[in-house]
Amino acid sequence: MRLPFLRAAPGFSGSGTADRLAWMHRRAAALLVALLVGLAPAAGVASGAEVVRVDFVEKAATDGDLPEGVGVLFRGAHKQTRTSVRTKLPGSFEYPVEIPKSAHLLLGHALSASAFMVESPDLAVPARFRVVFRESGAEDGEHVLLDRTVDLTNVKSDRRWFDERLDLSALAGKKGTMRFEAENLGDAEKAKQVEIFWSSPRIVAAADDVGPNLLFITIDCLRADHLGSHGYERDVSPNLDELAASGVRFSHAYANAPMTLPSIPQIFTSRVFPTRDHDLLTHPIARAGIPNAAFVNNAWIPLWFSQGEHANPPGTFDRLVSGDRNAETITDEALAWLDLHRDGRFALYLHYLDAHTPYRPPQKYVERYADPAYAGPVGDTFNDNEGADTGKYDDQDKKKIVALYDASIRYVDDQVGRLLRALRESGRLDDTLVLISADHGEEFWDHGRFFHGQSLYDELLHVPLLVHLPGGEAAGTVVDRPVRAIDIAPSILEWLSLPRPADFTGGSLAEAIAAPDENGPPLFATATQAQFPTRYAVRTRDRKLIESLDTGTRELFDVGSDPGEKHNVADDEITAAAPLVESLEEARSILRERGYQIEIVGPRSGKADVHVRLEGHPKSGTFLTLDRRREGARPKVSITADGMHLDARAQVDATGSGFRFDRLPDPRNLGTKDLVRVSLEVDGRPVKRDVIALGADGRAPRTDMIDLRNKGLQTEAAPECLVPDEGIRICLWRFPGEKFLAVPEIKDPAVREKLRALGYLQ
Repeated sequence: MRLPFLRAAPGFSGSGTADRLAWMHRRAAALLVALLVGLAPAAGVASGAEVVRVDFVEKAATDGDLPEGVGVLFRGAHKQTRTSVRTKLPGSFEYPVEIPKSAHLLLGHALSASAFMVESPDLAVPARFRVVFRESGAEDGEHVLLDRTVDLTNVKSDRRWFDERLDLSALAGKKGTMRFEAENLGDAEKAKQVEIFWSSPRIVAAADDVGPNLLFITIDCLRADHLGSHGYERDVSPNLDELAASGVRFSHAYANAPMTLPSIPQIFTSRVFPTRDHDLLTHPIARAGIPNAAFVNNAWIPLWFSQGEHANPPGTFDRLVSGDRNAETITDEALAWLDLHRDGRFALYLHYLDAHTPYRPPQKYVERYADPAYAGPVGDTFNDNEGADTGKYDDQDKKKIVALYDASIRYVDDQVGRLLRALRESGRLDDTLVLISADHGEEFWDHGRFFHGQSLYDELLHVPLLVHLPGGEAAGTVVDRPVRAIDIAPSILEWLSLPRPADFTGGSLAEAIAAPDENGPPLFATATQAQFPTRYAVRTRDRKLIESLDTGTRELFDVGSDPGEKHNVADDEITAAAPLVESLEEARSILRERGYQIEIVGPRSGKADVHVRLEGHPKSGTFLTLDRRREGARPKVSITADGMHLDARAQVDATGSGFRFDRLPDPRNLGTKDLVRVSLEVDGRPVKRDVIALGADGRAPRTDMIDLRNKGLQTEAAPECLVPDEGIRICLWRFPGEKFLAVPEIKDPAVREKLRALGYLQ
């Protein structure tokens, strides 16, 4: 028997240290008595549920001797992305097993044909799927568990995944070989275009001690102050408010970015500056063999999860279902998946997009919140982000826009209510960790703008964070201590009693519950996409500092007395800003050790005004993740909305200045080069390229076109950028290793258009 919640003491809701200690003593004593007399299992531990005994994906992923044509991958087919063992047609794989008591074999399987990376079912040949258990030492020991013919060309209903739950109880205690095989029933040449997928095949069996389940939900664009639990006057969130009242509400939770990317990667990697190669929240869950799935609507999310080293199984979702799905559809699919896994432990992630433009809530929700007397230009859907951001609408129009947003929240809230009721009615809610938050908020002209991504003010960073702990621990607790989105993943793993990846940087929400009066670590936030100016921010409980790279300026707010961030006191409280400046420098220091770096030094005496412009070659790549290079010097650095041009201006002397950036390769660039054109001006006059020093050896470029992939730019340590007697010197180099790719490659034009429809320009 385990006591997973004792250390964190999450049930405490008192105010002082003495109360906290007394509560912990009482809780420890009560749990010890329960342990000694065997009255009940520890809170949050399901009893009698199924656990994974054999995971065939894990076996295949660690098998150094797989048959030719067999591999493990995270790949899409039939509008779902799944972790699968893939074979050719014909093809097979097998592993020795011993069948436990009361066991079942769970798996999905599908056949897929493609041409030029596009699914083409009419090109497929029929195939026969078989799962056979061959009992060792038995003459008649072949047991056929599955035998199905799939014909994509002639049977359109076969163009899908088949999910199975096969009863193994008759084989309990038997040893043998489990074989998965696909037989070609058509033309051998056409079969070369066919792939066979076996999705997350696992043997599960009942166990007496099973950890809690997980339901993790993020709601796009949901700002905290539009929930009743956070004081909103409209009744738009009754189910979320009920969860807040019966669980734990973190009243000061903040996203680490104001857009889905990098906010969702930040959450899943527990890092402010995530890459596509860091461990994810899903990795310990998948490696523990916990059946898991994700149902999402936001094109960025499947792009992120499907690229980079972190997408290598096992470690991703068993099933990732994405597309233009409204909240009701996502909930229907989630409930169907939960029913398929009704007897076992599960981990389920949902992302609802309905509170994101275009606002299009069902009509009954519009009628509930919109003013029936309104007769202006805003209809019952809204998708004019540019007009709303540039002053097109008057105050009455804005009220209608906000009403549509609130109606969308209520629509999502009702769907969340369906999920929670289903878990409660099935008896699984007590054994489930439920965590609901948002990737970011939404601005409704709080600082003169509309949409999100454009700033780091709290209307975009302050998000709800609601937690239901297994067994109802800490019910009714409100935590005022500031917490961060990067704290979510390590806390989920802590509550699930799973190992924490070494490169996670977030803290423990359980510790915040146990010590709600402490200040906690500072919050860092980034806005680094090309669509808006690059900004960085740091905040504590009472103060917040924002630095904007395009202007080189800082804002300081006393958020304790000025929660709306209306009064910039940076010029009046320089001393108060110093600790925040130091924290912000420390948080960004990792950027100055990665990616492309440009150092600019001026003459030994005097100063020079320098203008550097980098122009990306068409179809070569785009600029992203800008920052300055050094403390103190603040050049003005910006990139165009398409990421093709970078502009930097600085006044430099012998102490120097500089900036850094990453590059996102263009998927249309099939060559080995990444070309950018460099132009320079000093004191308003063009200068020759011989002032540029490339890489460790400091050679000058031969032309004004520089190949950023040239190995000569790479160096393990920053080269010395020598101070010239007169004029300037510009040093450009690249550190080896990973880049901070906050934006994945978009290879599908249809996906690019979906993102544009959501208001993103990439």
